[in-house]
Amino acid sequence: MFAKLAQRGLWLLLAGVASTFAAQAADVSIDQFRVRGPAGGNDEFVELFNAGPAAIDLSAYKFNASNASGSIGTRLTFPAGTQLASGCHLLLTNSASSGYSGSVPGDLTYATGVTDTGGLALLDADGNIVDQVGLSTGSAYKAGTPLASLGSSNTDQGYQRRQTAAGLPQNTGDNSADFVTVSPTQPHNSTSPCVAMGPSLSIADSSISVHGAGDVAMPFTITMNQAAPSGGTSVHVATANGSATAGVEYEALDTTLTIAAGETQASFNVVVHGRTTPADDKSFSVTLSDPGDGVALGDATATGTIHYDIPVQAEIWQINGSGQRAALLGKSVLTYGNVVTAVGPLGFTMQTPDARADASPLTSNGVYVFTNSIPTVHVGDAVDVAARVDDYYGLTELKNATVNVVDRHVRLPRAVVFDRRTPSPDPDHLSCGATNFQCFMSMRVRIDHGMINTGNKRFSSEPYAEVSITANGRRSLRQPGVVFGVPVPAGVDLPNWSGNPEVFKMNTADFGAVPLNTPFNAGSTFHAEGVISYDFGAYTFIPTQFRLAYAAPMPRPVSPTPLLALRIGAFNMERFCDSVFDTTYTCSGGSKEPTPDAVALKTRRLSSYVGSVLQLPDVLSAEEVETLPILQGLATQILADYGVAYDAYLLPGHDPSGINVGFLVRRDRVQVLSVQQLAAGETWDDDGHTAFIHDHPPLLLTAQAGHTRFQVISVHMKARSNVDDDTADAERDREKRFLQAKSLASQVQALQQADPRMPLLVVGDFNAYQFTDGWTDVVNLVAGRYDDNQNLLKLGHNIVQPALWNAVNTVPPNDRYSFLYTQNFGEIQGYTRAGSGNPGRTVPTFQVLDHALLNVPARLRFLDMQFGRADLDAPAQTVDDAASASDWTRAIGVSDHDGFVVDLFVPLIHRRLH
Repeated sequence: MFAKLAQRGLWLLLAGVASTFAAQAADVSIDQFRVRGPAGGNDEFVELFNAGPAAIDLSAYKFNASNASGSIGTRLTFPAGTQLASGCHLLLTNSASSGYSGSVPGDLTYATGVTDTGGLALLDADGNIVDQVGLSTGSAYKAGTPLASLGSSNTDQGYQRRQTAAGLPQNTGDNSADFVTVSPTQPHNSTSPCVAMGPSLSIADSSISVHGAGDVAMPFTITMNQAAPSGGTSVHVATANGSATAGVEYEALDTTLTIAAGETQASFNVVVHGRTTPADDKSFSVTLSDPGDGVALGDATATGTIHYDIPVQAEIWQINGSGQRAALLGKSVLTYGNVVTAVGPLGFTMQTPDARADASPLTSNGVYVFTNSIPTVHVGDAVDVAARVDDYYGLTELKNATVNVVDRHVRLPRAVVFDRRTPSPDPDHLSCGATNFQCFMSMRVRIDHGMINTGNKRFSSEPYAEVSITANGRRSLRQPGVVFGVPVPAGVDLPNWSGNPEVFKMNTADFGAVPLNTPFNAGSTFHAEGVISYDFGAYTFIPTQFRLAYAAPMPRPVSPTPLLALRIGAFNMERFCDSVFDTTYTCSGGSKEPTPDAVALKTRRLSSYVGSVLQLPDVLSAEEVETLPILQGLATQILADYGVAYDAYLLPGHDPSGINVGFLVRRDRVQVLSVQQLAAGETWDDDGHTAFIHDHPPLLLTAQAGHTRFQVISVHMKARSNVDDDTADAERDREKRFLQAKSLASQVQALQQADPRMPLLVVGDFNAYQFTDGWTDVVNLVAGRYDDNQNLLKLGHNIVQPALWNAVNTVPPNDRYSFLYTQNFGEIQGYTRAGSGNPGRTVPTFQVLDHALLNVPARLRFLDMQFGRADLDAPAQTVDDAASASDWTRAIGVSDHDGFVVDLFVPLIHRRLH
């Protein structure tokens, strides 16, 4: 966050540019544009036009765009030497994939598009907005009433600027009045015929702020598009009432002005009367008429806007109001006798004393005061503040503040206690109405049972930045139900999963509670006090006091194998590939295969995981392994590192990227009797094509430990990918997963019937939860516990009897996860797309995708199930550093799954010492 604060000057500049623009009759304007065309969303162009009498140097000008949430970005910086001649056009086109398809070639290109509901702007070399157009009210770029979005239909339609009677581009400062739709579009470029520009006069809008009783002058400028002729030229100017009344808010003007020979501008003032009480903003108009001979009128009417900025005395809760935007946003305020609760590098938070706090639970009694330098106040100071209310990307703050300390060592307001009820875990009954945190903004908060859910992310130059937390002592786990925000399908008796609205962020160093770049491992618990803030689109806790209650180690291995126990494990090794590209797609999942050195490094890291994190299981199901030689190479590495000999088994399947399932089996403890694929040749009708059901056919190991014969099936089912979507691809994927589970269930049942007394385990990456997602309950279909009432795809009756039992259910609830998925819910519950890479509410969601299903004989021998922790809970920087570690910590981050082990009682097994 310190890095974010250091970059704040840039954000403020951009925000200021976006908010202070006043419509003006600029010579260069956006004349025509489309943000979607026949080829799709990137089939775009922006046409510029120079209505002035002379060429304009566009060097270092910028074409910027905004989305519907106000996030802005530069699409093109014009190269040096770019000129736009008088009466001529310049065409900017999108060169991205499926980009501009028009026949008129572009003069300059850009590669990132404009959203259908966004906005676009032309900025000069100093960053000032020259022209802007919006397609939604949320766009940072717009003038007056924005245009309506033309939707997502891939047709040739766009917007073109109207012309005035003088043949000039109309720019009244209101997009809806200045543009009309065109279909088809007719773009022009620099080689298109130019238009001879005759002399014309235009007037620009103006505004002024009234701060008190004194009168102020509102300046207006009349501009001629070429120098006035010999003898000059004249024009009549007259004001007219709008919401402002002449003689009350301003003094009327009715006069004739002259632009001197050789000049292009004339200025005049309208007197605006002051006042001492707050009022709504008012406006009036100024109209040009009767220009000199041979001179046309361009933009003949301007709006004069009076902003009344009379300081308002208010409590903090009155400043904030109950919405996400401050009730007194943009106003100057005076607020007295509030208590400083936290001090940061560029500002401080203050809160209403308890005796004056409002009774509403929906309004916050805290606010952030932005000082732009190290504050001189201290926690416990009582202060009077005069400032302007501003919104910094969702954070209400007081800017341009004058701060006066009126008392010291004042009792701090009571802290809000965050616990298992607050913030609310129920999305239908959030703590702050429409949000879960807005009513606590900048207020003191105490967390007694905090849980760190993720290791630190990185931010800019900070290797150890924010973490995800909860205040209820629970991990952010995926819970039963259809994913939040997706309608429960008809015929499914199941609620929605909540989406874990109680999860939020923590930046520990912002107010100095812990040193900058302090690493935290997920699973750690803490006690803290601090304040709630809003950080680039997401609610964030910033502690002022912080103490770790439990520092989770990393790695966290499973316990050693007990005496008289057989250990069976499973581990998705995340594309353990060789360096040869000999498959339909790369095995790596990237643009090329790993180098031999990278393969050797991953082999060493996997050896550390198997040997030290999983503690050398007797049988290990290995998923996402390309070839038998690569798995044999891992066995060789384990022998070198740990002195334990493993035999490797793998049979190729049908995955186009070449990943398969296999086994590593300890030679000293287990005798392998057979290894065979199950249902490898089964097919299905995949949209008119015959295709294999199993990309990675299940692999059956039959083996013996001591006098106990047992079987293990290694599985790797189809990924969930898009199964929660409402698309044809999602329907296809759900059907394939259903058929895979049915096929495997039939194989399991056949094995049970063949020998009901033999222990059987089905282990590996099911790519499914221990409960249904509402579409297909893959795990419980294989286990024989499928419930048609809770699934869209109906089974009819369970195949496996007696049912298998999922050992995952014995693992402590906070430890039931093997995969981390960041669930993106978009702009909901107060979260916004406030910056690049921030998609709104994103929730790190821990889920079990890797399971161990046991039949009755195996369950009777069951001792324990444990997940080894080295991949999901580490900070991002720790993962990067671990690759070069010289000890077993190199295992950290070797995969995107955590592996597990299951211990079974087998009396004639004895562990050898190594």
